[in-house]
Amino acid sequence: MEEVFNKKNKNRVLKAVNGEMSYQKLTAAEWHQFVQNWNYDDGIEPFEWIVKQKTLDKGTVLCLYWLLQPDYFCRFKSEDEAREDLHFGQYKLLKEIEERYTAGFYQDENFSFDPKESFADENSGLKCIPAEMLIKTKGVAFERLDIEFAFLRNPNEKELKTIASRIADAVKIIQISKPDFVYDNSDTAVSAIVDSVGYWKVNELGKIKIKNLSYLWMDCMHKKHNWDWIVWDWETGNNLGVTNVTKELTCLADTIINHTIDGFQSTSIISDLYKDLEGVNNFYDLKRDLYSGIGLLFSTDHMKFRN
Repeated sequence: MEEVFNKKNKNRVLKAVNGEMSYQKLTAAEWHQFVQNWNYDDGIEPFEWIVKQKTLDKGTVLCLYWLLQPDYFCRFKSEDEAREDLHFGQYKLLKEIEERYTAGFYQDENFSFDPKESFADENSGLKCIPAEMLIKTKGVAFERLDIEFAFLRNPNEKELKTIASRIADAVKIIQISKPDFVYDNSDTAVSAIVDSVGYWKVNELGKIKIKNLSYLWMDCMHKKHNWDWIVWDWETGNNLGVTNVTKELTCLADTIINHTIDGFQSTSIISDLYKDLEGVNNFYDLKRDLYSGIGLLFSTDHMKFRN
């Protein structure tokens, strides 16, 4: 029997995700969708309370467990060793879930969740995972529902023309301070963007649309790292950006130049982010997890993609 989840339920979950109502007031079914719609870059504080609730469904807690990527922590031989990791709080939460789950703390089993479908395969490092956490729960399938008014999509023809026009404008902006600049190499272009931002920090912008340098930077990501042009479409508008092949990470046009031209971040972060995103598919691949905290890199693995 399929779970009935109406518009009111979706709105309650959306409000809880956005902090407009307490997640403590959600029903068990709503918790199941909350777990699947939460942006984990915002922390794990809600789940430190939720996992202590006996009414939490076994399928929900197992889903949460695997979304917290327990296999990442198999690299640590002890809690003391894990304590040095930036995600130690996540490690402690996983251990609490394991203890409660294997002790039979959660009694309800209405929602089916199978770790082996999406998370645990023959290539996963599962040596530290209790066997019980690999077993599919009983109940009905209740996969993630789209509760948001936003989604990712490919740019349309008009938007692609806009992108091309703004890249061309960015080249002209750089040529004001570097007349010989030619956009024929991504690495050289990123270096030129850094120099251009530095130049315009101490010179009058006038009618210069400095934000367009973002489009050149993103095109360098597109050519160097094979990130795709993307539109983050909202109910009331959209943002242009680039996203990696798995659609898990996204950089938007209105961030990196704005963050540096106003002095909020050093201009060197333009080249640092460009270099650090090589071969990166998720936040755990990053050498340092700072870009999301200052709004340069967004987690979009929870968002629907529409061709």
